[in-house]
Amino acid sequence: MKLSAQLLVRSFDAFIRRPAWWPLLILFWGLVTVASYNWHLHELERHAHTMAAARGRLVFEMVETTRLWAANHGGVYAPVTASNQPNPWLEAVDKTIATPSGITLTKINPAYMTRQLNDLIGAQGDLRVHLTSLKPINPANAADAWESESLHGFEASRSERISIVGAGATASFRYMAPLEVRKPCLECHEKQGYRLGDVRGGISVSFPVSYIYAIIDAQKRDFMIIHVAMFAILGLLAWGSLLITRRNLRALEEVRGELVESEKMASLGRMVAGFAHEVNTPVGVAVGATSQSQELVAELGRLIDKEEVSEADLRQRLGLLGETSALALANLRRAAAMVQSFKRTAVDQTSEAERDYDLAEVIDDVSRTLFSSFKNTAIRIAVECPPDIRLYGSVGALEQLLTNLLQNSRLHAYEDGKRSGVIRIQARAEEESVRIEFSDDGAGMDANTLAHAFEPFFTTRRGSGGSGLGLYITYNLVTRVLGGTISCSSRPGQGTRFLIVFPRNRHAKDVSSS
Repeated sequence: MKLSAQLLVRSFDAFIRRPAWWPLLILFWGLVTVASYNWHLHELERHAHTMAAARGRLVFEMVETTRLWAANHGGVYAPVTASNQPNPWLEAVDKTIATPSGITLTKINPAYMTRQLNDLIGAQGDLRVHLTSLKPINPANAADAWESESLHGFEASRSERISIVGAGATASFRYMAPLEVRKPCLECHEKQGYRLGDVRGGISVSFPVSYIYAIIDAQKRDFMIIHVAMFAILGLLAWGSLLITRRNLRALEEVRGELVESEKMASLGRMVAGFAHEVNTPVGVAVGATSQSQELVAELGRLIDKEEVSEADLRQRLGLLGETSALALANLRRAAAMVQSFKRTAVDQTSEAERDYDLAEVIDDVSRTLFSSFKNTAIRIAVECPPDIRLYGSVGALEQLLTNLLQNSRLHAYEDGKRSGVIRIQARAEEESVRIEFSDDGAGMDANTLAHAFEPFFTTRRGSGGSGLGLYITYNLVTRVLGGTISCSSRPGQGTRFLIVFPRNRHAKDVSSS
């Protein structure tokens, strides 16, 4: 989880630094907007389809209810007119009757009523209602292809059927549901072989598909305007936010860069002070030995000027001269080694140049440089590093991170050197990388401190010399300069362990990754 969060932060940081990538965010937002528009349009079409189905269902239920009312009353009578002639397909002895006043009435059965309702509805709008069957009594009630397919389907499943038939301007929305044989229906249809509960036919309701498109078009334009406005507003806000974030990030980097350089120079200053203090001892001894040698040379001159000189006196003075010369030479060599070590460390830490180097030598140089910081403490530095690990890369970065880790342990793990303990630096070479395990047996960190260990300006010794930049610099040196990874594990009272892994040849890694 922590590694994923770090990867996410690094990816976001890389994205902010490259404005050429920003259009990808706008493109992504555009794709999201298009996807949202298409989804809403699909939902709108589904809603319009549902409304059309509800319209067809409502008309069917109204017609079916009217037919049932008429069937329950055995049909109804209406005056014979030009538009209401007796039903030629109705076989009934009382098909026509006359009232006492002489008005001729004709019987309207449910089927005839349905046809008349269709004519009436059709005259008032674009809706069509058709009573049909696979075995119609009236040939005009014969099923078309779609109705015939639906009627055959009712034999397997009595579910309603909904379709859009045709294309273009002539396309129509069609709804159909089955008609089941009820008891009043048997009077006319029992002779056709129908039984109670059978599906004897159905009623189809149709109307132009433009009804659906009218519902869609009424809101489609609004959806388009809303989505275009959302894309434009959020796109501009995102671009503006990226510009502001990049500007703030660059300003923050400048401040951090100054603080990091200040910390590096302060570290170098402490190293110089420690070096001056340490080199003063061998140089002082060498100066003292040289002064004594000069006195011995003067004594030898006075002895030689005498007329008689004993061999024993000469040998004694020469022996002392040899001892003082050897003491001076040994201390001068010691001082020269310290100067050479300091020179390598100082040059590497103030330069970003890459070169071949020996890992054991670098660790030894850092240990020598920090000797003065640890010599008056009970902290022991134990190094386990084979002498043949050759690396190529930024030596200064490695020296700086080792310096930071050693100073961090002295300051935090051992209470600024007041506690005793052992710091272990264990290194081993792997196939393409090197693995350094840095550990101490000091105070350790709790979970909250560990979670913020690599964050800039986070320190548990605010006001006591802690800048909060040591481990932050170390993290950046490992991940950005050395191209590796660093992890930390710790528990209160059980010490702290840093695991550092980076490529043995940083240049080779860069070439392969490019």
